[in-house]
Amino acid sequence: MKYDKIGAVIVAGGLSSRMKDFKPLLNIGSKTMIETTIENYQNIGIKNIVAVTGHRADDIEKKLADCNVQTVRNHDYKNTHMFDSICIGLKELKNNVDMIFVTPSDSPFVQKHTLKKMIEEMENNSLKIVQPSYEGNNGHPILLSSEAVREILKHDGTNGLQGAIDNIVTGYRNMSFADPGIVMDADTPLDFFKLVEYNKKRNVPSIELCIKILDYFKVTEEVKSHSYAVAMESLKICEQLREREINLDQMTVLAAALLHDVAKGCKGHSFIGADWLNDMGYEEIAKIVYNHVKLENIPEILTEKEVVYLADKMVKGSNLVSIEDRFLAKENFYKCNEEILGNIREKKNMAISLYEAVFGC
Repeated sequence: MKYDKIGAVIVAGGLSSRMKDFKPLLNIGSKTMIETTIENYQNIGIKNIVAVTGHRADDIEKKLADCNVQTVRNHDYKNTHMFDSICIGLKELKNNVDMIFVTPSDSPFVQKHTLKKMIEEMENNSLKIVQPSYEGNNGHPILLSSEAVREILKHDGTNGLQGAIDNIVTGYRNMSFADPGIVMDADTPLDFFKLVEYNKKRNVPSIELCIKILDYFKVTEEVKSHSYAVAMESLKICEQLREREINLDQMTVLAAALLHDVAKGCKGHSFIGADWLNDMGYEEIAKIVYNHVKLENIPEILTEKEVVYLADKMVKGSNLVSIEDRFLAKENFYKCNEEILGNIREKKNMAISLYEAVFGC
């Protein structure tokens, strides 16, 4: 997906005084914070990106030399504020794009899903400003329309960007997401440590975050109960496999089981759910969700994907049932449609084969 008329301003002009280190160039994983932040926007196809530098501008510009971004300096960074750097970036982009994301360089983990939904909301509702929040706390990035940019550039700087936003009385929308990255930055060393910890675990959502994701997508209580039951059976299957020295990642299994029906009610719910989760950064979970309805084959060594598939076929509603019972109603309903009936029986036979592979009977 490409957004040719959308830009991003990455602000990296400050002294990082509270951090006691230069945070744009601190590494999280294999990349610096500012590189990761920039990639968030490049990964959804945004090419018009301006990084506003100040302190250690030469070092940042050298690091970003191959990142296909424009850099512009706030030469008076010692005597000005973050809002001044924002305005420098906005002026560089205002004539080239219709919308501009604004974010500090130390906000590296916002999800693709969040960015896409913010763009969609602004496009569909002719808004001036869209700001994301997580658990009731506003965060970054902020998305500005070209009209909002013009108004912000007229602001006298009182209370910074928030003061400018407060002066825009119409066209503001706050959007809540199940995205912790919205409120994570590195103002202090402790904040940075939390970012490092989050990065280590962010490919698999915690149980608490899984529940927030289910709520965000308005999953019904009935579907939640089914998902909880599937998660319980998935863990039991993992224990069975562990006895045979097949050690799977329980947290991956648990998260995938809880989220396998996140798009239930949508046509092609396994594909749609996988797409949502992939955009949220949970690629491995998305693959399992994609395959939970139908498996192509059974590997010699079972993986997390087969565990969730089998557990789902052992649970009807929130109750543990036989695989025969799980498929009986559908077989009866489609008994006159040979094509659909054949597909149902293929899934059932796959589940039976998996059950025998796990339990040996």
